[in-house]
Amino acid sequence: MNTALPSAMWLPFGARILRARSDKGLSRAELAANVGVTDDKLREVEDAYCRPARSLVERVDTVLGTEHRLVDAWAITLQAEAFPNEFGDMRELGVHAARLWEHQPMAVPVFLRTREYSSAVLRPRHADLSHEEIEAMVEDEMAHRAAMTGPDGPTLRVVLNESALQRPQGGAEVLNAQRDFLADLIEAGIVTLAVIPEQTAHHPGLGGAFRMMEFADRPSMVYAFAAQGGELTGDNEQVGRCAMVREAIEDVSVELTPRSELLTARWPAG
Repeated sequence: MNTALPSAMWLPFGARILRARSDKGLSRAELAANVGVTDDKLREVEDAYCRPARSLVERVDTVLGTEHRLVDAWAITLQAEAFPNEFGDMRELGVHAARLWEHQPMAVPVFLRTREYSSAVLRPRHADLSHEEIEAMVEDEMAHRAAMTGPDGPTLRVVLNESALQRPQGGAEVLNAQRDFLADLIEAGIVTLAVIPEQTAHHPGLGGAFRMMEFADRPSMVYAFAAQGGELTGDNEQVGRCAMVREAIEDVSVELTPRSELLTARWPAG
């Protein structure tokens, strides 16, 4: 008997059904009865302990009135699990991790940004978008930050290149406020943060930004960031190689505290 759980990609899908059911005001038992399965079966779907059949998702879609959105999400997840190069719900997948480790060489990660820093990063990258479109993207990043740093989010560990906290993205006021915000997050125990000093002679993180996600009851996954999109994998060999790079990065990193000069200094003086 195969007792292996579906990949962690099904966690956001299960959460999507749970949200849709809650929005409809139905208990799990009520929805289960309406779609012809047991309460335990529906719990397994919502908790991603099983990979649901399309026919079941279609019935859930009909009862909840989600206009085929759940079936579309099911199809996307199924395809992504089979060919996990990219995954549209990457942010939501991260929220479901028990522990999340991320290396970013260029900028502060999305889930640790202030609103102003987020805007300062997004505007130059999307010069063709209107002010309103950029603001909508900032709002999306702030919602993601709230989920990642909230009580139900993962344990967060981030390693930056030192230059990421010296680059005055958005100007002095924006950078200094971002430094203060990071100090507050460290003080609150929400994240542990380290940097790779600029003078590091043998930098192990020049391969680019990547994220490792560890889950409570299923295998780890790695996401390698790219200029557009990224690559997601759960392949044991690739995850193992990334774990070795993570160890090398940690070996040369310097831990930050709320009182570290890199966070307390004011740009442009320091």
